[in-house]
Amino acid sequence: MKNMKKKKTRNTVNRQDNKHSFLFWLAIPVLLFWVSLGYVIGLFRESRLNPEGNATATSVVLSHFQEYESVPENLDKPVITFWFDDAWLSQYMNAYPILKTQGFSAAVGVPTSAVEAPNYVNWSQLRILQENGWEITNHSVSHNCEMDSWNEEAVLNEYQKSKLILWKNKLASDIFVSPCGVDSEIMRSAAKKMFLGYRTVDPGYNELSGVDFYDLKVQNVTNQTKFSDVKQWVDETKDNNYWLIIVFHKVGEISKTLNDDEFNVTIDNFKDIVSYVKEQEIQVVIPSQILQAKIQ
Repeated sequence: MKNMKKKKTRNTVNRQDNKHSFLFWLAIPVLLFWVSLGYVIGLFRESRLNPEGNATATSVVLSHFQEYESVPENLDKPVITFWFDDAWLSQYMNAYPILKTQGFSAAVGVPTSAVEAPNYVNWSQLRILQENGWEITNHSVSHNCEMDSWNEEAVLNEYQKSKLILWKNKLASDIFVSPCGVDSEIMRSAAKKMFLGYRTVDPGYNELSGVDFYDLKVQNVTNQTKFSDVKQWVDETKDNNYWLIIVFHKVGEISKTLNDDEFNVTIDNFKDIVSYVKEQEIQVVIPSQILQAKIQ
């Protein structure tokens, strides 16, 4: 009797083991199916852009549209834009907190090949800036200072690649900032096909009554720029109801060479500039706020 009970128990255990083995082997093809399906879907999604940001022949890449707050005041008063070129890490680490304390946002020109490189911002930091009211502008892929000598095909390809890379990372790309401020008729005409605005480093002020978004003028800050110079720009803007764009590069970086120091403004100098703009009660805007107001 005991042997029969033992045999019955062993048979029950064997049947359960067989059942578990069957379920196990049945689960494997199901699991492989879902893994394969996920892989195929992933390939399909990523096939719209290769790792370098090129579109495939049949791709359709949708723009990442960024909404901006409407300009709260009429455009018959002076406005100022803080615009940073090259996406240096010091812009995020030093300039961003200073501007934020005053409730100001800014624009940043991003050369996509520099992102994640040493001393430059990463994609997460750019998204944080955008989420906090900053505008991301396109600054090419390679930041080639000889772009003004390129033919139309090369220029359009550079525009497309940089635009797609920014879109893929959920960042706006409506305005193009030329690398090193270089300019050509080909670059301008091509920009009109792919962007809502175009900016070099041509000096001057913008008159809001007839601003040309493909010929935006700026005032450039270098290590030779004195606070009194910036104060004069701000005062002239206020007196004439201009749109002043102030362009910065590095903010408070430790310079290793004279070339590194050329476009490096000290933190104290930057704080003085921001504080003076605040004291003058001039509205600070990002470029697309003006663009949006002029289109409406």
